[in-house]
Amino acid sequence: MEPRIKMISRNLDQRHRFEVRLRQRSTTAKVLALNLAFLIIVAGFGFYANSLVLLASAIHLIADTASLAIAYLAIRLASKPASLKYSFGLVRTEVLGALVNGTILLATAIWIIFEAAKDLVHPHSVSSLPIVLLGIIGLFVSATSLRALQRSSGKSLNMRAGVVHMAGDAAGWFLTVVSGLAIWIFAFNRADAIGSIVISVLIVISSWQILMTTVSVLLESTPADISLDEIRDAIESDPQILDVHHLHLWNLASDSIALSTHILMEDGATLHLGQIKVQQIKDMLNSSYGIDHVTIEVECHRCGDVEHVTEK
Repeated sequence: MEPRIKMISRNLDQRHRFEVRLRQRSTTAKVLALNLAFLIIVAGFGFYANSLVLLASAIHLIADTASLAIAYLAIRLASKPASLKYSFGLVRTEVLGALVNGTILLATAIWIIFEAAKDLVHPHSVSSLPIVLLGIIGLFVSATSLRALQRSSGKSLNMRAGVVHMAGDAAGWFLTVVSGLAIWIFAFNRADAIGSIVISVLIVISSWQILMTTVSVLLESTPADISLDEIRDAIESDPQILDVHHLHLWNLASDSIALSTHILMEDGATLHLGQIKVQQIKDMLNSSYGIDHVTIEVECHRCGDVEHVTEK
């Protein structure tokens, strides 16, 4: 009965992961359509109002729209089943999507900072009313998109990049409204450039964090919230397991963790006992650490040795 319960549990986990990706794909498509429509409006008003902050926001929206399109494509690819060529499936496309998104964000923000710096030295006249009105609408659109993405993001790096995009947009539109009011009330045209720089600095910080996390996954570093020593101690707490070595832990994707290791069994251990220990370790790793891809090599003597051992 117990193996059947475990099989049902694994099937439920796989079904949950599929449903999460399906929800993420639907949410991303809706947010993409909303931001694409708003992008066209912002770009038109940016040229009409001769506003750098609106044009900067439009360029940022282009980056956002492209990023959301990449995110949508990555989610679709990540949902495809494993094949002979891609034995783990295409789950890492969402990590690559996050890498591309973070790079787009960083490059866009740096470009806006340079353009705004020029405008600080040579400010130009700006029509404030369109800035304020579009800023209010933009704040509503970004807040709506942000809330939708947050609800379905889960652990996905790709979706987290989208959340960062929308959070940056929401903060940016708020500063756009402030800039527009400063120009309208105080005729302070440099507020347009200052608002652009503040928005861009926030984007640089958030995109850099996403990039560093993404690179860490691609380099297969140990997940920051899991201790290898703690896992080693947990496995070695079984008196019938004499040693744990060649222990490796990495992220296949942001929502999937893999582990491989060798375990040295006590002298006289049978293959049946070894298989029981392997299943116990897998269950412990999954329930305690959320590790869902585990490969364990059982040894009756240390690697390279030909003689059996009876102690550490």
